[in-house]
Amino acid sequence: MTTETVPFPTLVHDVAGQSVSELAKQFGTPLYVYDAGTIVERIGELAAFDIVRYAQKACSNLAILDLVRRHGVLVDAVSAGEIRRALAAGYVADGSEPPPIVYTADIFDREALDLVVEHKIPVNCGSADMIDQLGARAAGREITLRINPGFGHGHSQKTNTGGDGSKHGIWHAQLDECVERAQRSQLTVTGLHMHIGSGTDMEHLSQVCGAMEKAAHSVGPTLRSISAGGGLPTPYREG
Repeated sequence: MTTETVPFPTLVHDVAGQSVSELAKQFGTPLYVYDAGTIVERIGELAAFDIVRYAQKACSNLAILDLVRRHGVLVDAVSAGEIRRALAAGYVADGSEPPPIVYTADIFDREALDLVVEHKIPVNCGSADMIDQLGARAAGREITLRINPGFGHGHSQKTNTGGDGSKHGIWHAQLDECVERAQRSQLTVTGLHMHIGSGTDMEHLSQVCGAMEKAAHSVGPTLRSISAGGGLPTPYREG
């Protein structure tokens, strides 16, 4: 009895016209190969948006960061290391609008706080403590707040970033307190961000919009921007 070997259905033999086997022979393995043309094509598909901001935790390869920067994409950083990589790739924290680099996290470590203060990098605060820490070092700055609206949704539990099971964001019931903290620290809340998960649907995004409207009233007239992160899932198969 013989067993027929079925080729893996998504086996790739070349990338951007380059033979995968030849690349492996030349550079060794493991080897990561990216198609710059495809990346630029995807950036072009997003051209209808006013701002395209790349979450570099998806891939912080310096060559890719440099590529997306040269095509007008801004960047998000979640750590001191990612701030340094963005700067190394040519992003300039020069106070311009929209800001080339935004720091989005739930905590500051000492190095990250030093960098956002030194380079005047805007901060999207995911916890009340971050407000106090930044205010003690950089009073007079503007900040945005990441809010956990009390619910979450994603294509799996691993990608659900809202609700009482998530560590991310300021709990919605603490928003008024955090606005007061910002005022005491001489920080101005100019934006709100809610990210309930990756791969959510229109029904849950509509709930985010309702929660965002309520939160916006709590912040008041200083608010200039809102962001409902996460995005809609992409269907890879028909049906």
